[in-house]
Amino acid sequence: MNDEAILTLQVLTSNSFSMDKIKSLLSGDKRRFERDIQKLISLNKKAFDYLGIEAHGIYDDNFNYSLRLSSSKFAGVVPIRSAGTGLVCGHLKVVGRYGEEFDEILPLLKGEDFTPEFDKSMPIGADVAVAPPKYIECAKYIDKYEQAERFRWQKFSKKTITQSRPRNTDWAQYALESYDPYKTLKYPNRINELTTAHSEWKASQYVLTLAIEELRSTRAPISLRGHYSNIIGRLERTYDKRELRPVDHIDIHSSDPIIIKELKTAANLILSDASDIRCAWRIDYSKFFEKYIQYLFTQMANKKGIRVINNPHFSISGQKPVWALKYLEPDIVMIMEGDQVVVDAKYKSHMYNWDSNSEELHNTFREDFHQVLAYSSFSSVPQKKTIIAYPYREFRYYVTTVHSSLNECESKAFLIGVPISKSAIENIVDSLNDIVD
Repeated sequence: MNDEAILTLQVLTSNSFSMDKIKSLLSGDKRRFERDIQKLISLNKKAFDYLGIEAHGIYDDNFNYSLRLSSSKFAGVVPIRSAGTGLVCGHLKVVGRYGEEFDEILPLLKGEDFTPEFDKSMPIGADVAVAPPKYIECAKYIDKYEQAERFRWQKFSKKTITQSRPRNTDWAQYALESYDPYKTLKYPNRINELTTAHSEWKASQYVLTLAIEELRSTRAPISLRGHYSNIIGRLERTYDKRELRPVDHIDIHSSDPIIIKELKTAANLILSDASDIRCAWRIDYSKFFEKYIQYLFTQMANKKGIRVINNPHFSISGQKPVWALKYLEPDIVMIMEGDQVVVDAKYKSHMYNWDSNSEELHNTFREDFHQVLAYSSFSSVPQKKTIIAYPYREFRYYVTTVHSSLNECESKAFLIGVPISKSAIENIVDSLNDIVD
């Protein structure tokens, strides 16, 4: 599809697309441009909703009409249907906004679920450049496999052994072999053996070979290949490829341990992609940034011996309407010497707009500020400390103080800008250490 339309947005931004940019998505009749825009929005409502995109037609100052798209927290790809034919003739791609090194950071966030979400009801007829990053699933699978390996999952497996007395004997096989006088008193008996080398584990090992192949390919970033190189070398010594049995799906049983269910779920994602199905996908970048901030503060806390709790639930009980909150959930709570520091991560552009002034910035920051102050209210100390983390090109922080005129309580809120970069992590952790002191 050489003439396909490719629209690109960044996460949490807005952009206008003029008639020249989207002409391949329209009927070709300039007199119907406004009507075509509305039809385009209607035809692609499901795709726009999947990525949380708001779409509408808009006039500029010169009375030119265009398509206005506003993205949400999701990055990903969806197909786009033409207003002229109703057929898929392009795709919309939403990418990260702040130059984040997603591929560099992902291997550090072990155990976190950042595989893309898929919607197979929206196929994409596009080239490999917009295909979902399969190496992300493979990296997660290897992490899960290592955890499952330490679990030493055992199951009963049928095995045939030769014994001197008949017991659950395979008489058909015995009949074929007993003509030999030396084998007359040798019985091929079937037994159930509790072992880690059962068929389901071998199926998991087969998927492991697929994951290893993907992470060794040029499709995976160099940094990701380097990170998993030694891990892959060790894992390859733990199985024999000749004994593996290819599978296209692994059944998940209710009796499976939790880590095995997680491993099988990750395996089926990889196996389903083996059919080369291309479809809409998305990743929640706000969640990614939250987990990245949790990782940074955990690294800092480990150096200082501070207790860190990620996503604790503060339950809400009593008489309340059905639409009331059931609990509060701060991103991070650090506990030290009877005090606690609350941290909330926000994937927003506030640090990039430090010198700007708009109603939108004012309102969204007020929500962030009120939220983190509400979280900190559960600390009994009069001098409270909170941190709001935003993405930024370099590490930077500012301090604001809320002082009560009714009592001696005050709350310090640190607004910090954090680069999403693996090479900057060591310096970030040292800087966080200075703030928490």
